[in-house]
Amino acid sequence: MLHFSHGNAKLNKATVIFNLPAGSTCPGALQCFSMAVADANGKRSILDGAHTQFRCFAASSEVQYDAVYANRQDNFKAIVEALKSGNCANLINTKLQKARKKATKLVRIHESGDFFNAAYLMSWLMVSQANPDLKFYCYSKNLPLFVGLELPSNFYFTASYGGKFDYLIDEGVFPRYAKVFMSEADAIAAGYKVDIQDQSCFEDGPFALLVHGTQPAGSDWGKAARANRKIQKAKVKQPVPV
Repeated sequence: MLHFSHGNAKLNKATVIFNLPAGSTCPGALQCFSMAVADANGKRSILDGAHTQFRCFAASSEVQYDAVYANRQDNFKAIVEALKSGNCANLINTKLQKARKKATKLVRIHESGDFFNAAYLMSWLMVSQANPDLKFYCYSKNLPLFVGLELPSNFYFTASYGGKFDYLIDEGVFPRYAKVFMSEADAIAAGYKVDIQDQSCFEDGPFALLVHGTQPAGSDWGKAARANRKIQKAKVKQPVPV
C-alpha cells in the first residue's frame, strides 16, 4: 500500500504529501546527500555522501521515527512493483483519491526522495492530468529527466541547486530553481528572496531555502539550522496561497 500524509511544519493539513526514502531514491543529490541505513539489528543511523555539505532533513527523520522510515520504505517497494507491472499511475491515483480531503488543493510530491527514473516521473504526470482540480508541485535534482519535457499546467517543478546536474541550471535551462543558504542574510546578500512556505514554487525565477533539520553536532550548518527554526516558527502563520 501507499502512505500519504497531510501537512507538515510549514504546510497546512489541506496539503497531501507523498514521500520516498531520502538519499537512496535521489540519483541527482550531491551537497545534501544523506540517507538512513539500518544495521543487522535494525538500528538506524545517518550515512553521508562524500560531497555532503549539509544533511537532508528527511533522512534524519527516518532515523528518528520508526513509522516514517517504514512508511517510506513501503512506498518505494510498492512503486517499484507497480512500475514493473505497468500499473504505477493507477496505483498512485487510487491511493490519492482515498487520501485527499474536500479541502485538498495541493499535492506535494517528495518532501523526501526524488524521481528516480523517467517511468516514475511519467506516472506522476499522468496522475496530475487526471486531477486538474489539484496543484501538484515538487523539487528535483534529477534534472535530465525534465529537459525538454512538457509539463501539465497543474504540475509545478522547481529545480533544486546543489546536485550533480547544476550545470543545467547555470546554463539557464530551468529558470525556476531553489538554492539552500545558511541564513536569510546570506541569501539576501546573494540576491535571492527567501521562501518559507513554498509560495515561490508557483512563481517565476529563483529563490532561497534556509537549511533546516538535524545537522552534524557542532557544525556551522547545524548552528544555522537551529537559528532558522526560530525564523520559521515566527513566519509560518498564514496558509500557503493556492
